[in-house]
Amino acid sequence: MRCVLVSHVHWDREWYRSFEEFRSRLVGTVDRVLDLCAADPEYRFVLDGQTVVLDDYLALRPHRRAELAAAVRGGRVGVGPWYVQPDSLLPSGEAHVRNLLLGRRVAEALGACSRVAYVPDSFGHPAQLPQLFAGFGLGPFVYWRGNGDEIDELGPVWRWRAPDGSSVVAWHLSDGYFSAAGIDADPATAPDRLAALARRQADAGHDPVLLMNGFDHLPPDTLTADVAAQLAMQLDAPVTRALLDDAASMLDAREARCFKGALLGARVANLLPGVWSSRMPQKLANRRAQALLEGWAEPWAALGQVLGLDNERPALELAWRSLLQSQAHDSLCGCSIDRVHEQVQARLDTVVDVAETTTTRVLERLAGRVATGALEWTDEHELVVFNPSPFRKTGIVRVALDAFPPWRASIDRFDLHPLALKRSGFTVDGAPARVVASEDPARVRFLPDQAALDLEVVAPDVPAFGCRRAALRPGPPTADVVDDGSDIEADDVIVRADPDGTLAVRFGDRAYDGLFAFEDCGDRGDSYDFDALPGDVPITAAADVSVTRMAHESGIRRLRITRALLLPAGLDDARTERMTELVACPLVTEVVVAPGVPWVGVTVAFENRARDHRLRIRFPTGAPATGARAATTFDVMACSTTLPDDSAWLHAAPAAFPHQGWIEANGLVVGAPGLPEAEVTAGGTVLVTLVRSVGWLARFELGSRPIPAGPEMPAPGAQVIGAIRASLVLARDPAHARDAELGLRGVLGGPEPLLEPGRELLRLTPPALALSACKPADDGDGLVVRVLNATGAPEEATLTVGFELEDATAVRLDEMPSAEPLARDGSVVRFAVPPHSLRSVRLRPR
Repeated sequence: MRCVLVSHVHWDREWYRSFEEFRSRLVGTVDRVLDLCAADPEYRFVLDGQTVVLDDYLALRPHRRAELAAAVRGGRVGVGPWYVQPDSLLPSGEAHVRNLLLGRRVAEALGACSRVAYVPDSFGHPAQLPQLFAGFGLGPFVYWRGNGDEIDELGPVWRWRAPDGSSVVAWHLSDGYFSAAGIDADPATAPDRLAALARRQADAGHDPVLLMNGFDHLPPDTLTADVAAQLAMQLDAPVTRALLDDAASMLDAREARCFKGALLGARVANLLPGVWSSRMPQKLANRRAQALLEGWAEPWAALGQVLGLDNERPALELAWRSLLQSQAHDSLCGCSIDRVHEQVQARLDTVVDVAETTTTRVLERLAGRVATGALEWTDEHELVVFNPSPFRKTGIVRVALDAFPPWRASIDRFDLHPLALKRSGFTVDGAPARVVASEDPARVRFLPDQAALDLEVVAPDVPAFGCRRAALRPGPPTADVVDDGSDIEADDVIVRADPDGTLAVRFGDRAYDGLFAFEDCGDRGDSYDFDALPGDVPITAAADVSVTRMAHESGIRRLRITRALLLPAGLDDARTERMTELVACPLVTEVVVAPGVPWVGVTVAFENRARDHRLRIRFPTGAPATGARAATTFDVMACSTTLPDDSAWLHAAPAAFPHQGWIEANGLVVGAPGLPEAEVTAGGTVLVTLVRSVGWLARFELGSRPIPAGPEMPAPGAQVIGAIRASLVLARDPAHARDAELGLRGVLGGPEPLLEPGRELLRLTPPALALSACKPADDGDGLVVRVLNATGAPEEATLTVGFELEDATAVRLDEMPSAEPLARDGSVVRFAVPPHSLRSVRLRPR
């Protein structure tokens, strides 16, 4: 028997206390670790596999930086590879890549970065994590949660194979990441306790035996030297105090069994799937921030620099740091106290602002605006529409008719910009454009009783990573034609609002009825788990329904369906039934179609005035389903409508599953970015959770969970009282879900554009492939383009760039050189992308 005692702390940056409260304790923890390293030459300590704690500590203890760096360089303190311990399932795959890139950079600035993929407490893991870890040269994967019955056959050390074939050795913490915690609390009996633990683990196949000496926020034990020596005597075996990297070097996984698939089971540990729907507005904000960074700010910052614009990497890093700090499993998962989530929301708001303003700044410069952003003093402008896709695209674009600066002033006069005074209509290339009042209360307005205006138009066939320019000119007003009709159409897309408020949608010869029905049921759970009320009958009918139809000369057609939901105000005092008191909760569904746009865009706005309930949107597909497909981390996953046998599990298997943007069943694609919890029934109905209202961080008496998940603390903010607004899409092609999510963006241009209309800066073929990333290289040398093949067949990617290339080289996810072959012919780069695989290329412009 060989034993490794790993002293560590699991540091939830924020959870049942605020970040600053925990940071105050973090300072003392790291101070003690450094003091122990100085006093005991054999002492080792793991700082939880994340480097954000280094930033947090050094912000208050800058004078100990050299001491900490020496401990890291000397292998005394283990740091990284993550920047922050993330939830594995809710952030995007690209967010995980940025997390590891930043974690490595912060760790290496102090001397060394751990190579162990340490994820001790995340609530399940996607199937493609081995490909992610392989792309960074990480392993083994050391974890606790997520296994189903397969763990009984796999044993503690096994090989996890991703859908693309890459693999990582997995080392299961079968007794948790806290199995050897609390030595100082009872040093007299600690050797006996650890000896029993070591023998049990050795009998279960652990070699070496991993004794995890730490727990959430516990101060480091100071008696590890004495206890390790006594334990070695009891076991008559070596007991080494070491880092996880040292323990990994002792691991022999040559005979390890293989497993392929996601880790969404709860055989030996709570899974806590309710976090997929807790505090849904923050899930939506996180998704919006990710989409803006990955889909707009990063690619256009990278391409803008190729065309001569300034380096925007500092702005991108500022945004990514704030976003990643919000993606820790207790932050993004919604299972912390209200004060934490107020601070998370503020960070997410900052990320959105930085991403939006960075994107706008770059697009305006490319469209010909001067560096200050000043707009010409006229009401005649060029409308410039940009496409963030490597394929040509038609879509609806909405542009704010705001001028900068909004006025000009001198000693004796003050003038408002002509756009601020313009109240009539506009044309775009001679065709009427839709002009509407902005619903954004933050939009600036300078005249009384005059709302800020938006212009909306269908932009046809915008080039791949290119733009289309059109003349924006004053014209006669062209208001929507408003009536009480119930059907709209564009091309072969037809939508009808039925009397109950649901939608009937036809795509060509495929028809679906009853879409956007709802079901509302009681929830006596907490932020970790949904807990159904025994005998509860879901509410499925609205008390009142009204429909308004709007049509514009531009071809844009809309339906607005308003339903009044009468829901119980909450649970009774015994928490066994819903109250008889009812509250009216408006549910507004706005549907839009337009010529050339092959999907149906839908905005859902719900005013939640009820507590202790779960509201889900229903999408019947018209036929039974044994399974479905859904977007997942770097792939498409198959979803079964049959639950696994969970009779031996600690925690019951959920019918719901997490997704990364869309679900497809019987040919209907439901795009639901930012609403990550879905279910597909055997009857073929897709259900998407819109809101789950609970009032507790955790409760101890749930019927759906056998053991506690956190402190029983009130969290009234988790009731999510107020407005919830989400954008969904109905489509026939999953690629349309991402197209609709990113959309098109328009700005008012200037006289000297840097990007001429029609030029395509980046085109990808074939359409079976997806662009996963286009970003400035992490070291500033060129840009990195990443392509995903989520299909089961090999494809050859062809990247055609609209600028001269110095060279193109294959790289891994960590942006280090790769041996994968590629061919370049001028500005055309070709490379193979195997099934379910990612391939990355560094492009260096000439």
